[in-house]
Amino acid sequence: MNIGDVIRKYRKEAGLTQEEMARRLGVTTPAVNKWENKNSNPDIELLAPIARLLHISLDTLLSFREELTPSEIKEMIREMDTMFDSEGFEKVYEWASEKIREYPNCNMLIWQFAVILDARRLTDDVPDSEKYDGQISAWYEIALKDKNEDIKRQAADSLFNFYFRKKKYTKAEEYLKYFSANDPMKMIYQGRLYQAQGDKENAYKTYENVLFSAHQTLKFTFNLMMGLAIEDGDFEKARYLAEKMGAAEALFEMGKYNECSPMLDVVCAEKNIEETYRVAVQLLESADSLCDFQKSGLFQHMKFTKPDNSFMESYKEIILELFRNEEDFGYMKGHKDWEALIEKK
Repeated sequence: MNIGDVIRKYRKEAGLTQEEMARRLGVTTPAVNKWENKNSNPDIELLAPIARLLHISLDTLLSFREELTPSEIKEMIREMDTMFDSEGFEKVYEWASEKIREYPNCNMLIWQFAVILDARRLTDDVPDSEKYDGQISAWYEIALKDKNEDIKRQAADSLFNFYFRKKKYTKAEEYLKYFSANDPMKMIYQGRLYQAQGDKENAYKTYENVLFSAHQTLKFTFNLMMGLAIEDGDFEKARYLAEKMGAAEALFEMGKYNECSPMLDVVCAEKNIEETYRVAVQLLESADSLCDFQKSGLFQHMKFTKPDNSFMESYKEIILELFRNEEDFGYMKGHKDWEALIEKK
């Protein structure tokens, strides 16, 4: 907030007219009027008396704050959005620059203003828009130095896209170091760099790794949610999640075995004898498909170690040993087909 706006706000709150304020400070009424209309600023020796008269601190009078609240930033962005239609890009740019000068340490404000201006100069087809490159990238760089990791990461994202758009791929790649090693966007952006530079093999491989990693995350999350539903005794919810998980396995072409296996935990928790037998038969019959994802077109550029036949046979025996565990499957005792199934060698 400009000092003139501060004076007007707190003068009114103090119940003073411009004439009364001028009289108490020993200045003219037009002088106070000029302060409030931003035509001039008070002399430095008047700052302390003004603050005392208005019952505020010097920091408040000078709007000296390191940061703005999220709601204050949101309000400024709303104001900025409405100004584009009525004032045009150049006026908004000047207004935003002034706000940044008022709050030079509020990096969230600086980053958000830079993002909006960067986007609007393209969508609004602003003439000679490249003349703003230097200032916009400088604002991004300021936000990149913030102590808050979220702000730093967002600024790095903006800088990557800023230079990628300009086909400065080496420069764009520099900002990937600000991404966490586990951030999927880091791999996606690396893939975009490969693709833009004609390295299709590595682009495919990188994108496929993102898909494979996303599948692992989905599977782990579904398992946790399904376990939670079983823990609550909500078997209908658990069955719903198992079906969704099986559908995800099908979507990622992980093989019939992986499509069927999620339901095993549910039917065991329900102690559903017929369903347990049905799922067990499915798993044994589809065990050979455990590594079918290696044949999928989704992952054809990735390198996998292919299992040999002995591994698949031993895996079937591992499944049977699991079913022979009476602690987990004791409720199946007496089911003739089940007992015949688990006696197989």
